Amino acid sequence: MGEIRRLTKLATQYEPQFAELVMGHSIKEAEHERQLKQKTLAELQARDRELDNLFEHIYEDNVTGKISDDRFAKLSIKYEAEQKEVSAKITALQNELDSDRSKAVTSDMFMASVRKYTRARKLTPRMLNELIEKIEVHQAEKIDGKTVQKLTIYYNCIGNIEIPDLDKLPENNVSLHTRQGVDVHYAA
Repeated sequence: MGEIRRLTKLATQYEPQFAELVMGHSIKEAEHERQLKQKTLAELQARDRELDNLFEHIYEDNVTGKISDDRFAKLSIKYEAEQKEVSAKITALQNELDSDRSKAVTSDMFMASVRKYTRARKLTPRMLNELIEKIEVHQAEKIDGKTVQKLTIYYNCIGNIEIPDLDKLPENNVSLHTRQGVDVHYAA
């Protein structure tokens, strides 16, 4: 709830900066993901062509007698299985890239959701479903005698963003004691 309050405060009091942060972040993240997928797709397509060439060579080697029929059979089964797997991955990646292109992520969609919860007093399942895609809970660690556990929040439409330190947001080094044994710290 504390993070959602910080997010809504940033979104309402600093709307232009928030919109820039959200759009810049989501565009950068989407572009980075797209580039990784494009690179993987190119590598898979290159491997697919390579497998065609390998199969052609082992066929020629079998015809000329350089390799036995048994060896040819084993290699052709291996190459065909790998090529089938590579083709499936290529199709899946192309579908993902097409799907990514069709999604238009805007800060307005997220802003509309955020505005609804500016005065929220308690966390509801609906609020969580609308604002948060997922929360990663990392392994707890002992630091200076205190147990510290990192949480990474991924918001819908924009992913994980670091809320910048702004004057009106909670002060640096604010501690909240949420329940026994759990402390939340906002440090610079």
